[in-house]
Amino acid sequence: MIKHLVIAAAAALAPVLVSALPASADVIPATATALHNEARAFYGVGPVQWDGALREETRAYARICRFEPSAHGDRYGENLYVTTAQDDDATVLRDAVVAWATEAMKFDKANHRHSRDVSHYTQTIGANTDRMAVAIADCPAGSIFGSPTKFVVARYIPGQDAVKAAL
Repeated sequence: MIKHLVIAAAAALAPVLVSALPASADVIPATATALHNEARAFYGVGPVQWDGALREETRAYARICRFEPSAHGDRYGENLYVTTAQDDDATVLRDAVVAWATEAMKFDKANHRHSRDVSHYTQTIGANTDRMAVAIADCPAGSIFGSPTKFVVARYIPGQDAVKAAL
């Protein structure tokens, strides 16, 4: 429980990270990288780098507003998060990363047991993951839920198989 509170406290710094940026700046790259790296450091894993090329494909998928895994052919790992909260993007991103990282409670590292319950964690914290991209789309009512949503798509390179092998 303490671990998860530490991640949540570190993630609460996201608005501070973006407050120094101009209003027109895209806060997603810096915020996503910082939040992921805070969580990764907590679990003793090295940092990830932002991948601008991967972001364009990630952004295109997020804008489809379909809450289901993409058909990416195992080219990368992928996490999805959706919320009806209409908070700013930095807050939504913080909530997504915290949700993904706290799956660690269910991960049996000693026996390297992987299950669907920890797939978000293995992507976010995976030791072999070295690049990532995130996009957030504002989706209209009826596209995912009955009310407007914020849809977060995160993609990680290398993909799921390499991440599982490293944990």
